[in-house]
Amino acid sequence: MKYISASFYCIVLLLSTFAILRSSANVHVHIQNRHGQNINLHCKSKDDDLGYHNIQNGTEFSWSFQPNFWGTTLFYCAVLMDPDPVWYHFDAYDDRRDRYRCQSECSWAILQDHSLLGYNQKTGNWERFFFRSDRLL
Repeated sequence: MKYISASFYCIVLLLSTFAILRSSANVHVHIQNRHGQNINLHCKSKDDDLGYHNIQNGTEFSWSFQPNFWGTTLFYCAVLMDPDPVWYHFDAYDDRRDRYRCQSECSWAILQDHSLLGYNQKTGNWERFFFRSDRLL
């Protein structure tokens, strides 16, 4: 019985330590406008709506958060780029994809040709990502 109790307390201690370390790490998201014109941006998660923002060319929108313990944190954004009247969508932070790729900084660049680059903090490289659009093909 003593061994079961000691094992149980060790497991609880390890899980508690993991939860504290995991939840205390802030992630900073930066979305840079390199489109050449102003863009409209709307980002949100299941719990937080960050609102609509007009981002001038050459500036960025950013926010910080703590990923949840369960590893299910997801922030997604919609982008409207002139002159195209279509909202383009991308996941600004998906814990399954970005837990190791972003670590503490998740940087994105929206370029003039409507392309999306994401910075991989682990490798030090910019990677191409794709928007989803709500345009019917």
